[in-house]
Amino acid sequence: MTTLAMENCECRIHAWSLLLLAWITGTIVLSASGTLREHDILVPVMILLPVAVFALSIYRSPAIRATVLPLDTGVLVILHSWRVVGLGFLLLYAQDVRPGLFAWLAGAGDALAAMGGTLLGIRLLRGDTVSGRTLKAWNSFGLLDFVIAVIVGTALRSAGLGGEINTDAMAALPLSLIPTLIVPAYVITHLIIYLQLHHKPGPGSHTP
Repeated sequence: MTTLAMENCECRIHAWSLLLLAWITGTIVLSASGTLREHDILVPVMILLPVAVFALSIYRSPAIRATVLPLDTGVLVILHSWRVVGLGFLLLYAQDVRPGLFAWLAGAGDALAAMGGTLLGIRLLRGDTVSGRTLKAWNSFGLLDFVIAVIVGTALRSAGLGGEINTDAMAALPLSLIPTLIVPAYVITHLIIYLQLHHKPGPGSHTP
């Protein structure tokens, strides 16, 4: 890599780091001030906005595509092992502070995505062969889990059927970081994996 290319790459990394810092700061301010709690529409907007910006960026900018394509697919996949904490929604449901429909859909979906991500991530990091079809199937399931959770959660909040945990706790710190920061970050990793599958021929077993 030439010196100019390295400098351009560093500039893009710094720019994205500043954007991430601004997003985290904005999320904390809106949560702490009660703005998220007062305006239900802000939560889905804050989920979709960073995803839309990233999707548009990789579509319009070859430089950004060139930055994310070399990322280690195995690392991106195994990051989803942390989604096992979604089982916490089932604990909230057991304590009557989370609606059963959302808890079971989001909790069980996250647990399955975490299990698949752990198994596939380990295989990819070891350099084992994983077919592109298998990786795409897991990636699609993991993304669909988020889509369903967001739709159901938003519908329950709008209809006033979600209980206090939906209208208050999920719009206040620290739980507000889940839909406004963690979910968009994970969705973006799904988009990067789709991009890698599209640009890298053969199975998704590449070992960078």
